[in-house]
Amino acid sequence: MATLAALRSLHSTIGAALSEIEQVYNSQGLDYPSLDVPSYQNIPADSPLPAELKPTEKQLEQERLTTDPAVANAINLAVAAGGRLLATLQQPLISVLETSHLGHIAAALSFLEASNVAEILRDAGPDGLHAKDIARKIEEIHLGKEVAPGSPTEQIEPAKISHVLRLLATQHWLREVKPDVFANNRLSSLLDSGKTLDQLRTTPEKKYDGTNGFPAFIGFSTSELFRSVTYLRDWLLPASPSGSQSKPKPETPFHLAYNTEEGYYGWLERPENASRLAQVGSGMAIARASGRKSIADTSVFPWDKLAKDSVVVDVGGGIGSVSVQLAEPHPHLRLVVQDRAQTVAIAPKMWGDAHKDLFDSGRVSFQAQDFFEPQPQALQVPGAGAVAHPAVYLVTRVLHNWPDADCVKILANLRAAAGPDTKLIIHDMILQPLCAESAEPTSGITADNKPTSVPSLQAPLENWGKAVAPGHLADITMLTLMNARERTLEELRELTLAAGWRITDVDRSPPPLPWGYIVAVPV
Repeated sequence: MATLAALRSLHSTIGAALSEIEQVYNSQGLDYPSLDVPSYQNIPADSPLPAELKPTEKQLEQERLTTDPAVANAINLAVAAGGRLLATLQQPLISVLETSHLGHIAAALSFLEASNVAEILRDAGPDGLHAKDIARKIEEIHLGKEVAPGSPTEQIEPAKISHVLRLLATQHWLREVKPDVFANNRLSSLLDSGKTLDQLRTTPEKKYDGTNGFPAFIGFSTSELFRSVTYLRDWLLPASPSGSQSKPKPETPFHLAYNTEEGYYGWLERPENASRLAQVGSGMAIARASGRKSIADTSVFPWDKLAKDSVVVDVGGGIGSVSVQLAEPHPHLRLVVQDRAQTVAIAPKMWGDAHKDLFDSGRVSFQAQDFFEPQPQALQVPGAGAVAHPAVYLVTRVLHNWPDADCVKILANLRAAAGPDTKLIIHDMILQPLCAESAEPTSGITADNKPTSVPSLQAPLENWGKAVAPGHLADITMLTLMNARERTLEELRELTLAAGWRITDVDRSPPPLPWGYIVAVPV
């Protein structure tokens, strides 16, 4: 296809997508969320902050409607076409300059979150705040002392603040409403923790409590992850021999960056890293906000067809969040959460009084079990006694934390303990090749259960580009921190077969986050 014809095709795709979005929003009497209007979704109902700052039901409905299947599909089309349009039209030199300096954006976002500028601008309102006053508020929160209006700040230069925020404004992360005066918008309001400035000053350790995970995720992504990924090049390239012997290559870029032999999670569990561990834990909450299908949905697996007191083992299930989600709508199931002894010891306490009936009745129970070790010959399940083989092994967002060889060990241990009717359910991202000719497996999957996939597009959109980039960014995150990865369906098929399992069904979400559920049976 000629280039100008391709550009016209992309333009038409964007127009058609906007028409689809407009039709859905018009049918509900709503407008699409404005980029210029903040939506402070972390402000709790009982917050002392003014009521006018809290998101209205109309705003919440505008945001919820972005996940409507028709709207989400149109957004993906528009984003993919827009990304291709920009990449084609922009001068290559400018693309090189922008892409090679993306670290500047991450560093500026890290400052925006850590300095509590989003909360400061929330209090300032739509007219914004001058960089001099922003600097004063930052210093008051971080140093815990008042700075009189008009007085110069001791450690922060307003001009530098202004230049950093102006860079973010070029990326539409906030607005410059007048020279050196900045205000929040839809994006920067995501980083607002919902805490008052007094709360941030007096109890900074509670900043992420009760949030949707976005503020903490920015902090995590732009701190140890950002530092670690700068070592990706050195880690991937062959090491140059130094003398007669060269040092073995560290396991991950993270190990290079922090000069440690501990794994990432072990490093986080150091006493001095307690605040980082809390930040990572809070940041992972955004996975629950991705709009993916619930594990409890019977379109994922026919839970309602399992016999009463069927046992589901939640492998590496942490404090049992997934098991609770599954147990609530399916009271005939018994869930056994397996994890490390130190996690199992604190798990019920982490819930407080929530779901007490599930734990007291034994419908959700906990068992110390290393998934690299063989499963017990018989599971002792409250209310069901000794169970030789569970009905289901559930492996949720575990495999993407481990290299291939470790994944095979985990799955092989489950296969050795499985009965002939035991099912394996894997919940992880499923990446797809970015080419017109897909590399999806054609064998090893039941013929009448062909895997769902990202719809194939005609040129020039055979590469979905920006619409699917988040999944591939997550992929490099796992590579950087744990020498692991998000995987394609073919890669997952190879792992499961190597461990004695055969995939029979696949349910995959559309872009931008390709969460999927894979069902497999013993070979």
